Amino acid sequence: MPKNASPQRFDAERAAAYDDRIRRLAPGYDLLQSTVASVLAARLPDDAHLLVVGAGTGAEIVTMGRNVSRWQFTAVDPSPDMLDRCRSRVAEAGLAPRVEYVCDRIEDASFPRRFDAATSLLVAHFIDGDAAKQRYFHALAEWLRPDAPLVWADLYRPTSDEAYRALWAAWREQTGARMEADAATRAFERIDEGISFVRPATLHQIVADAGLPPPVPLYQHLLWGAWMSTAA
Repeated sequence: MPKNASPQRFDAERAAAYDDRIRRLAPGYDLLQSTVASVLAARLPDDAHLLVVGAGTGAEIVTMGRNVSRWQFTAVDPSPDMLDRCRSRVAEAGLAPRVEYVCDRIEDASFPRRFDAATSLLVAHFIDGDAAKQRYFHALAEWLRPDAPLVWADLYRPTSDEAYRALWAAWREQTGARMEADAATRAFERIDEGISFVRPATLHQIVADAGLPPPVPLYQHLLWGAWMSTAA
């Protein structure tokens, strides 16, 4: 989604293609999902209720729901088409009774409870500007119980420009083996235009300004990373 564009750009066509496309662009996508599920399973009780922001097509809910059979989920996404895909996938996995759905931005949403944990996988890198990212993370933290973990994953920019260029080139090379050349070129043009990359120091400041302690890194593959913090 290009910077400052409506989340509804994830329309029915893009929602239908998302799962295949993200795995071509992020070869470690399934490992990321299982890592997040394992990290949270090690911290949370069996009856936890999780807030899943940017629920997308439901991949993380299905992964986590299969990992712990009693967890409940609230899935939040501003795209009706993505939530429709999420509902279908969750139902196919037999998890429908454990999931509630909210079609809204987290900054505008309201819930009847606070949550035992929250996830935000591949969402914040679409948000342009540090202030807007800070509002996003603050909104996430606002709905967490004290000491509840917040886990997120995004594309990021290494501290060194040289490292960024090297990892970008390696990513292009890896993706080239998974996509047609023209499709890969278009995909990376959209990424260059639509992703708001931040450096680690900037990420730490954004998280601190949202009232969260410094994040702990959980996962890194080329320019993809995941972190965890905890609510105050």
